[in-house]
Amino acid sequence: MTAISMPCMACALMTALALPTAWAQSLSPSIPQTVPVAQAAPHQVLHLSTSAQTEVTQDWLVMTMSVQREGLQAPAVQKQLNGVLSSALAVATPLAKPGALDVSTGEMNVSPRYGRDGKMNGWVGSAQLILQGRDAVQIATLAARLQDFTVAHMDWRLSPEQKTAAEARIQAEAVSRFQNKAQSLTQQFGFAAYTLREVRVNAQEAGEGSVMPRMASAPMDAATLPVPAAAGKSRVVVNISGSIALR
Repeated sequence: MTAISMPCMACALMTALALPTAWAQSLSPSIPQTVPVAQAAPHQVLHLSTSAQTEVTQDWLVMTMSVQREGLQAPAVQKQLNGVLSSALAVATPLAKPGALDVSTGEMNVSPRYGRDGKMNGWVGSAQLILQGRDAVQIATLAARLQDFTVAHMDWRLSPEQKTAAEARIQAEAVSRFQNKAQSLTQQFGFAAYTLREVRVNAQEAGEGSVMPRMASAPMDAATLPVPAAAGKSRVVVNISGSIALR
């Protein structure tokens, strides 16, 4: 029997092990190598906000009138409220002038009435009539004529036109303050320039008008009317907030 030399056996074994690997590599698809892509240098983002404000004399009076009725039956209470409200509208509607004196109905509700023993003993209802506009004298005079109603609430505010005009006056100032602040902070942080990323603009009104607390349901005393109504001031504020990218 012919002997096989050890070197030949080692060569055969190495060839047998190498063949599957080479065969597998020839069958598998080539996988391209990923080339690193240079990333842009990140920008530093800075958030900031500014505002501008002005005081404006209020020119819009809102007076909420209220009437209350009670009874044993809900339909009867509802009928009383409808009658009182219809009579008030008959007086107020002919005097209405758009923008000067606007007349509208407010909330109306009828709910159970309970005694001290916790048992229902009837129904109570209320209805509202809202007088509003720029003519405070006319509104107060009309309120005096509505003897079945009490003044539930009274306050002053800005008319939509007055508020819009005030916002327009200070909006440019708010924008200028935002730009100046952005430029100043950019330089203080050691950057050369900035890019605006996002910005939000909103306006609000903070009133300081007179408010009358809710009164008892007794009819108004004509001797104390017209209702005194003195306008206050509203503070209109334009806020600007956003973010910038420093570069």
